[in-house]
Amino acid sequence: MLSLKKISMAVVLGTGLLFAQQPLGGDVAGDNLVRQRAELNKAKADLEEARQKRDMEVAARWNDREKANQERELFNQKYEEAKEELDRLMEERVRLEENVRIAREDLAQVKANTETKRSEYMALAADKGILEPMFQLKDRGIPYHIPQRIDDFNRTEKSMLLYRDDPMRVAKSVIELAKRELAFSREIEWKKGELVFGSRVVFGEEMRLGGIYAMRASSGADSSVSMMLPAPGDKGQIFTWHDMNTAEPRAEVNEAFAMAKDSAFAMVPVDVLLSTTLSTELANSEEKTLWDEIKQAFHDGGILMYPIAALLILGLLIVLERIVVLSIKGASLHYRKVLNLAAEGKIDEARALAEKLHGSIGKVVKTGILRDYPDRAAAEKAIEEVFAGEVPTLERGLSTLSVLATTAPLAGLLGTVMGMIQLFEVITMHGTSDPKLLAGGISVALLTTEAGLIVAIPLQFLLTFLTNRADTIRARMEKAGLAVLNTRWIKG
Repeated sequence: MLSLKKISMAVVLGTGLLFAQQPLGGDVAGDNLVRQRAELNKAKADLEEARQKRDMEVAARWNDREKANQERELFNQKYEEAKEELDRLMEERVRLEENVRIAREDLAQVKANTETKRSEYMALAADKGILEPMFQLKDRGIPYHIPQRIDDFNRTEKSMLLYRDDPMRVAKSVIELAKRELAFSREIEWKKGELVFGSRVVFGEEMRLGGIYAMRASSGADSSVSMMLPAPGDKGQIFTWHDMNTAEPRAEVNEAFAMAKDSAFAMVPVDVLLSTTLSTELANSEEKTLWDEIKQAFHDGGILMYPIAALLILGLLIVLERIVVLSIKGASLHYRKVLNLAAEGKIDEARALAEKLHGSIGKVVKTGILRDYPDRAAAEKAIEEVFAGEVPTLERGLSTLSVLATTAPLAGLLGTVMGMIQLFEVITMHGTSDPKLLAGGISVALLTTEAGLIVAIPLQFLLTFLTNRADTIRARMEKAGLAVLNTRWIKG
């Protein structure tokens, strides 16, 4: 750029000197002018060359600047990518550090738990409390093989003392003891031989079901049956032999022995709950028939049970009578055929067939077909007379049945009130110290209410059924009467 400016100034100065020194004429001046023009042209050429060089340098500079811009953009892009990757790596590092911290905490917890379990495991040999549940099972079960089972418990305790530094061996001995107790609880033992019944020694059979039950029966003419059942004792529950006092349990035990001999399946009366109350009932109870239970209910319910029973019997008689009557009154065979014949104008055939009709509907059809009436009004009056005679017959006894169904629960409620009054008198005399006495009194007092509802509910259902049946017959009578009138007197 500096050389270009110098050349421009030289050209300008040369041109000025040329015009300043040019004479008006002569050869010398012409030569000088030619020479100056030549120099001026040379200066122009140099100036053009300098311009071209300048343009080339400017273009090269713009290319360098464009490359620099591209390189800067590429650098910025790589810089952003590197920054994002660095941020991601930092987040990953934070996450890994958090995972490592959690893993260390878990590891510390696992170490603590492991140490606790190890301490418990090492203390297994010194903890005799693990045998306590099996001791309780032994004490609560029937007294069979007691010496052998106690010897097993003692041997296990000695093993726990001798091998306290070897918990695995102690654990094996405890597991073996538990297996033996489990096998005892589910095994069935059957034997024959001499048995003791009171003060007598007789020959018989004995069977044990695990650790909860045993029974025995003597053979011979004087057969005796006993069951080993729990009974209340000073230390809770103890097992003793109970002789069967009633025929039913004795027969069941003998049947069980007979079945066990001949088959792999036997029904044995067992009190699996080991309840002292249930055991006593199982030994002494006698199976009652339905008639016996009814008599017992009448005895416990009191005098009002008899009126309630009378209401039931009377109600059932009325229901039976109504069912028979409504079945007869509701018979309606061939009456539609009679109506069809009358509609076709075949009155004689219709009357012949109408003679065979029965029931309330048949009476309505006969009244409208068999007689000759002067007009429709006379026929309607005759049919209304039939209705007046038949409808009360259909509804007879239904109101009485409704009264019986309503009176039965009221009588039961009266019996309950009377029973509660007697119960309060007992409480006044004896107090409330015996819950069984109170519960028994309340159950007896409620027997009459139960009996009243047992009578009222079916009677109410039967009343509804009979009422619907009577309504149906009456509706069919009305329909048949209207059909008869329309067939003979069509309104125009």
